[in-house]
Amino acid sequence: MRLHLAHLLTIAGFLCATSAEAATYYVRSGGDDSADGKSHATAWASLNKINSYSFAPGDRVLLHEGDRWVGTVKVDWGGTASERSVLGAYYLDGSTEVQGYRTSRPIIDGEDRLPTGRYDPLVAVTAARVRIENLRVENSEGRAIGVVSVNEAQVFGCSVSNMYGSGIHILKSQGSLVENNFVTLAGLGNKTDGVPWGAAIDIPGSTSTVVRNNTVSETWGEGINAHSGSQYTLIERNRLFAVHSAGIYSDAAPDTTIRRNIVLGTSNSAWWRGTSAVGPGIAVNNEPYHYPVGGGSQSVSVQSKRAKIYGNLVANTASGIAIWGNSLAESSFDDMLIYNNTLVDNNNQISMSNKPKPGAKFFNNILLSLSSGTRDVDGMSLGGLVAKNNYYSQGDPGGGYVNPGNRFTGLKIAKMSGWRTLTSVDQASWRDFVLSSGSAGIAAGDDEPRRTSDNANNYALDYNTAEHSSPMDMGGLTFATPAGPRPMAPTALTGT
Repeated sequence: MRLHLAHLLTIAGFLCATSAEAATYYVRSGGDDSADGKSHATAWASLNKINSYSFAPGDRVLLHEGDRWVGTVKVDWGGTASERSVLGAYYLDGSTEVQGYRTSRPIIDGEDRLPTGRYDPLVAVTAARVRIENLRVENSEGRAIGVVSVNEAQVFGCSVSNMYGSGIHILKSQGSLVENNFVTLAGLGNKTDGVPWGAAIDIPGSTSTVVRNNTVSETWGEGINAHSGSQYTLIERNRLFAVHSAGIYSDAAPDTTIRRNIVLGTSNSAWWRGTSAVGPGIAVNNEPYHYPVGGGSQSVSVQSKRAKIYGNLVANTASGIAIWGNSLAESSFDDMLIYNNTLVDNNNQISMSNKPKPGAKFFNNILLSLSSGTRDVDGMSLGGLVAKNNYYSQGDPGGGYVNPGNRFTGLKIAKMSGWRTLTSVDQASWRDFVLSSGSAGIAAGDDEPRRTSDNANNYALDYNTAEHSSPMDMGGLTFATPAGPRPMAPTALTGT
């Protein structure tokens, strides 16, 4: 096919016109849907106006901070290569509209009756290069924010609460980013009606999703769940507290990276999955329902293989890290890497199924059982997994865990008690996991993670992205003081 100069000029003119047409529209309580929507004074009033208007690519729609709407909204206009379309917030600085919010996010409320379908969201994204930002979405009878079959969507800085189903749902999409959100009370339909779990952040059938710097607190389904063939999911620097089902879950999802997260249980039994704790902090599985044997259509070759789990801090859950898979006969966790995690006072620090794990490695982890009834290891069948240079607080577990680089005594962290009494997300931080001076885990790790580190898989960096010394320390935090102040872990709302 040949394109003549006249055709090219026509196309170029169309692209320039499209870019020039991008505009910002404002919506507020007391607005007027018959106005032009292009200023605070002439702002629209309703979500229905947004749903019925024909926007240009890259247009922004901003809701006034603190105002509340009951209903659903769909973002079906996409962004451009240079400018995303936005549904977000604005405030007034004097008489000037400013994108963002100062005091409180604008609210989209389902009032526990909307949407009408439990798989539908209050905020739906059906176009590419859309950014949903700084909204408060709550009381959904379905999901809160849903992204479906698009590329490069972003959900940033939102507060999401009280959902029958999932909080933020990324379905069959590519290159999505979920960052700096706060999610609580997701998946309540399972609790009330026994429907399938709904995760706080749910990622089925998607590719290259990044889930970063979010806080998930007191939720019924999984905290963060990559599943149903999702591939290359990166889950990093999130905080999770009191997650009933499982904190971070990779289920039938190859090439998932789970790094530098903090996962904490609670003493509040309302969130427990069993008789003494919430579900596992981090779990990897291949549930049968995805595959023909369980009624699904996913090829049995698509499993949770090549998972990378490193630099995480997990305390007071059923299992710090759980490798499951026994329900699927073909389960195999090939080339899984579990490096430099600190697992403290979970019921089981590590739980291993008897499924094959060829090429898998378990290096430089701290397994610290402090309370009565807790234990380091559950499961002795390693299935080809190689374990080296780990700290076991209850002595040598034997079997495939035996290695001359292991340590068994002399390790202390900043917080050596009180893990089983946590009642809020702010009661523990990364500082509580720091190795005390003189601890056995300092410079006791194997250096293979450091030697094989690269930009994509930076095993040489600890939870705070400070570089490990050589030899590496055990656990998720290097004892060596970085040059300059340590960065803080994100907090629930401020991200500082």
